[in-house]
Amino acid sequence: MKLQKNTFVLFWLLALVGFAIGQGNMVIFDETYTIKGNNFQLDLDIDGGEVKVTKNDANNECDVYIEYHRRKCDCDVHFNERRNRLEIVLDHDWTSGKDKREGDSEHATVSIALPCEPKIALDAKIKAGEIDFELGGLHLQNFELRNWAGDVTVSFDEPNRTTLQSFDVNVKIGELKMYDLGNAHFQKADINGGIGEMTLDFRGETLKNATAYIDLDIGETTVIVPEGIGVKMKVSKFLFLSNVEYPNWFERHGKYYYSENYQEDKDQLYLVISTGIGELNVRVK
Repeated sequence: MKLQKNTFVLFWLLALVGFAIGQGNMVIFDETYTIKGNNFQLDLDIDGGEVKVTKNDANNECDVYIEYHRRKCDCDVHFNERRNRLEIVLDHDWTSGKDKREGDSEHATVSIALPCEPKIALDAKIKAGEIDFELGGLHLQNFELRNWAGDVTVSFDEPNRTTLQSFDVNVKIGELKMYDLGNAHFQKADINGGIGEMTLDFRGETLKNATAYIDLDIGETTVIVPEGIGVKMKVSKFLFLSNVEYPNWFERHGKYYYSENYQEDKDQLYLVISTGIGELNVRVK
């Protein structure tokens, strides 16, 4: 009986030691940068993980929180105070997952809160993972996102406080969901997908003569447009392997689809859509 008790105690001691070793391998980077000036550049180059970008309550502060495993990730954060440029590079060793111990986290967690006062240029390259960009309420001037594989969500729950001059999103494999794009205040948007699903919701504040180029090679595309804006769509299909579903609110003339209020509404949205192999669903809400 005593031997069994000692064995039980030894088991839990070893488990605690293993957990402590795992916790010791975790690195936490937590820093706040004060942005002095009217412009701010953020460059992200991340191999993989959970990445979330939101608005900061502080007007001129950028909060950065990164949690990663020291044996599986290499992280470099550099802030150029003179140029107001923040660079975050996170490399992941994909071959180290075989020796993962209990308590270790295989992928990094990145959380960034952007200042809402300066004009922001955001350039993100993220190879894989779960990506959530909540960009409403910022002075977002330029936004580029490249993702090779994963689930990507981009939303503008509040109106962008300046004109979004460049808006370029490219997701190779996975699911892309974009909400309240009317709040983005973009002039031209390029949205590309390789294989997967896309949901693009153009509701929000009224877009003023905006153009969006949408391309999905293989998969299903859902486009949601508001009733309160005139919409013209040009749709290119891939032979008989593409299917287009649209409501009676649109009238078709060749490759073009016009909303009922297109001629009357001064604020217009022009969509140039290439469906590839798959299905295009257009909804009006």
